[in-house]
Amino acid sequence: MTETWESQGAKLLLEVLDSSYGDVETESAAAALAEVEVRDARAEHGSLNGGTRADGVLVQYASITAEVMDANPGWKVIGRYGVGVDTIDLAAASARSIPVVNVPDYCEEEVATHAVALVLDANRRITAADSLVRRGEWADWAQLRPIAPLSAATLSLIGVGRIGREVIRLMRPFVSRIIAHDPFAGNLEGVELVDLDTAFAEGDIVSLHLPLTADTHHLVDARAIARMKATATLVNVSRGGLVDGAALAAALHDGRLAMAALDVLETEPPTADDPMLAAPNAIITNHLAWYSDASEQRLRARLAERCAAVLRGREVPSIVNRAALDRAATSAPVTALEHS
Repeated sequence: MTETWESQGAKLLLEVLDSSYGDVETESAAAALAEVEVRDARAEHGSLNGGTRADGVLVQYASITAEVMDANPGWKVIGRYGVGVDTIDLAAASARSIPVVNVPDYCEEEVATHAVALVLDANRRITAADSLVRRGEWADWAQLRPIAPLSAATLSLIGVGRIGREVIRLMRPFVSRIIAHDPFAGNLEGVELVDLDTAFAEGDIVSLHLPLTADTHHLVDARAIARMKATATLVNVSRGGLVDGAALAAALHDGRLAMAALDVLETEPPTADDPMLAAPNAIITNHLAWYSDASEQRLRARLAERCAAVLRGREVPSIVNRAALDRAATSAPVTALEHS
């Protein structure tokens, strides 16, 4: 995009349609740098059905479909609080020349640290040991067997983006071997790049670090679990839909997989009958990996700043559907979406 200010004093508006972050003062201050106003529209549920005067929107959980976009023809940008954009129809946005903006660079440290914390918890059985103590079973630590030395383990990562690379850095002192599967990773010092089957089969800890797409939905299904070691631990801090929860729960019940450590589930919050809630040897946190006080502020400010910049015709670093928009601009056929 080139900088094409339509009018230095033009009033442009971003609306926050849904978020869990309290007021919108952080977003307002960031967008004001580009002379863009931010309005809290969370109480106006009709915004998705049209009638909004916004030039762009910021969303956290809302599903933004082609129908929603058509009901709001004035939208010139859609911003998603977070990294994943599986709640937004990217093909529809690209067809309507609407940039979709995310913030992939706000919580690498937090998510990677959380993943490592889950690995250490699972390996040392910390959550399980805490439960023993609280049940009055202090002397029954043998229930926690077997506990293998982490220094003998192979860490296997599926997906090696910003967060995956930070996990590698943090875990390197703990494990004997690191392998990874990612067709786009390039060379990684001290990491063996392997095919997907090998990544599942040889990991003592298999950690997922990739987006949820049609191709990655239920990447970890019954067949993938069957390829894993019965002594392995599965870690997921990415998206719940990467894992078939019913298949994972069944494998844990049957002893075909040792542990699961999850920050995400297929349905959030989980329903009372979610099979993972009753699965043994499972550590579950409530989609918390992204969070620190600092990361929340980075997320909110960067999303508003970048969406405001798009409205002002400026370049921003995280337009998810940039390649599709560029192809459309040059009248080339759109054959696939490419994520930046």
